[in-house]
Amino acid sequence: MTTLRPGQNLLLNNRLWSLWQVSAGEGRQVALEAIGASEAARGMTRRLAGFQYGSELFIEQRRGGYWRANLEQDWQPTDNGPVLVCQPATVLDVLNAHTQSPALGPLANEFSWSYSRSARYRFCARAYYYHYYAAWEGWQPAAPPPVRTAYLLKNLTDLSRWVGTLVHDSLRFALARLKAGQPVSRNDLVGQMHRRAQADFENSQSGRYQQQPNALVGFQEHYYKIPLDKTTWQTSWQRAARLLDTFLQSELYTRLGQYSSDTFLEVETLHSFALAETKIWVQLDLARFDGQVIEIYAWKSGESDQASLRRQLGVYGLYLRQTYPEWHDKPLKGLIDYLTDNRQEEIALDPATLEAVEQEIKADIAHLRGLLVEPQINLAKIERFPMIDDRAICRSCQFRELCGR
Repeated sequence: MTTLRPGQNLLLNNRLWSLWQVSAGEGRQVALEAIGASEAARGMTRRLAGFQYGSELFIEQRRGGYWRANLEQDWQPTDNGPVLVCQPATVLDVLNAHTQSPALGPLANEFSWSYSRSARYRFCARAYYYHYYAAWEGWQPAAPPPVRTAYLLKNLTDLSRWVGTLVHDSLRFALARLKAGQPVSRNDLVGQMHRRAQADFENSQSGRYQQQPNALVGFQEHYYKIPLDKTTWQTSWQRAARLLDTFLQSELYTRLGQYSSDTFLEVETLHSFALAETKIWVQLDLARFDGQVIEIYAWKSGESDQASLRRQLGVYGLYLRQTYPEWHDKPLKGLIDYLTDNRQEEIALDPATLEAVEQEIKADIAHLRGLLVEPQINLAKIERFPMIDDRAICRSCQFRELCGR
């Protein structure tokens, strides 16, 4: 890899600087120390922080933004020798270089597919790019600042999604206890939810979440300085408690409690299976087999369109067919439980439906792979993931800082 050396010259904002020290840091970091060599900067010393992707060098500007130069192409001959001419660059330029370079760490960014990943792409291609490519390795302290920012934004939530998460996590705990033959009381569940809600609000309000974005909750409202008082937060967690109560008092929960724990196959556990030479991730809310029918459940705290529900449960059905081949001839039944009004809906999961969903997944995989600049190693270019035109959607997106919207 081409690198800078002491004695070489840089041109930054029409000022010439001579390098007298170049130090490689952790990861892609490069520390530069330079002395002014032009009339406007003569005698001045400057410490510069940069990072390098192959031959692409980025140097942080003092007031935000970056300088960029290609160490193989951007040299200009002068009477004093070659000068590396650096041009202004943006955060998106840095992210674009990042997503076209293989990961440095031991954890490779491998292409995979999931229902939620596909839904994110349909929501906004640029948000998909930020989430699955720009944020990769943003958990590393030595990662470039724009990458760490993308990772932080990826992990933000908002009050609406947070309510759904509270409810799902509480249901997962309740059902796991049922599966273990140790039912938990309503008071214990609600008390646990309340303590979790308080901790989440305090971690977000204090900014503590920025130290561990993937472990502590951070609200978009706090990050973007949108007013979020305790009364609004309390109303939200109380809504979560009501949704939980609706489930706990339902005929469905009573019935589940009467079934043998041996009939429970999956309770909110992350698994994967293979399709079209691709890892497919799934996390079923609940699946159970009573010896005759395999039932697949999904909890919803809002409305969903029929096509999305059919696709989501169809993915789960394909997973169960592959995971439990001994029950290949057993019928599948999809059951949607709407917590807002204690209503159930059945989704057909016959062989024709599963075949149609499988073909949809294969087509989606081919499309998403086709967007990559190097599909074999999962490298992406930002231009292939354009922003959407609907600014109303942008106003609720956690990545709007990166898009400048």
